[in-house]
Amino acid sequence: MRKRLRPKKLKVFKMIMIQIIPANGEQKLFNSYHQACDYINAMEKRKILEPGTKIWSFIRRRYETLYSLYYRNPSLKDFLTPKEKEAVENEMGLVEIVKGNREHITQLLCTNRLDIEPLKRDWCKEYWIEHGFKHSEWVIKKT
Repeated sequence: MRKRLRPKKLKVFKMIMIQIIPANGEQKLFNSYHQACDYINAMEKRKILEPGTKIWSFIRRRYETLYSLYYRNPSLKDFLTPKEKEAVENEMGLVEIVKGNREHITQLLCTNRLDIEPLKRDWCKEYWIEHGFKHSEWVIKKT
């Protein structure tokens, strides 16, 4: 009896490409929103010391970092937000999102169900729109 040969299934890999073009025309290319987010955060860090400047940031704070602030520096304990304290007490990390206004920070506990990628995508797109960047994305499929 002969074995029936089945065609091999080819695995398809999808890769996203993101292109941004700021007002100066210098285009940047990224293959994830994580990279794009890091790029924006780096640009924004340079603006922190400028008074009256709108600051954008998307930061993931590890539990160990929050723990250090909470327990090792008692003087800083009073400066932590209720969400930061909750993260430490529950041994979780925290995502902190700022969209131009330092007084309005969104803080989310890092749970198993929190999908950070769509949050980064939406934050990046809002940033680009707010700052007049042209942006596009496409998916490259490889077999």
